[in-house]
Amino acid sequence: MSPLCDGGLTSDFIPDGIPVSFGDRHPGPAVWGVLYPHILLPNGIDRLLNPREFHAVLIHQLAHARRRRDNLIRLLYEASLCALWFHPLMWLAVARIGLYRELSCDESVIRRAHGQELVSALARLAVPKQAGVLQAPASSHLSYRLARLAGPPQRTYRAASLLLTSLFVAVIATGIFQTIAHTACCFVTDHPAILAHPQVPDTSNCI
Repeated sequence: MSPLCDGGLTSDFIPDGIPVSFGDRHPGPAVWGVLYPHILLPNGIDRLLNPREFHAVLIHQLAHARRRRDNLIRLLYEASLCALWFHPLMWLAVARIGLYRELSCDESVIRRAHGQELVSALARLAVPKQAGVLQAPASSHLSYRLARLAGPPQRTYRAASLLLTSLFVAVIATGIFQTIAHTACCFVTDHPAILAHPQVPDTSNCI
């Protein structure tokens, strides 16, 4: 697969390069790891995509791998979602943040004039020509991404990410407050004597 041998491509994103592995268990191109990320590719992608399409997919994944801070933040989002799974806004915030991360990496492909190739590659990966070679990417926003890639460039993702991050922080703060309030209510319910005989501090000796 000649695109993997393009040293200039990898050096533009990560000076030391990153590992690339292939496997049958990879449902689609993805990046695994936070501190030491590497690209996971499904077997058969070399038969499904032409070299330029594969080049565009690799640029997109390299953009993900280069942004180690984004991967760490994503890990924080996922951990917070596990803790606050009951909050509907939490699911919305995490989903939208994931979409804007993808759109931001799509910009990296567009800047290198490979936007049309990425559109073609995403379409091929979504509807494999050879049954059993690849599975469709797990992305409910695929059609939206394709429309944005086909349209004029728009660079509103950074501001949107800041807005969503603020929403994320607000959701966490609300969840923490609700958890504390619920714990306090449970404590008072389990100790009714506190309500029956509340202790008032003695302020007679205060100046």
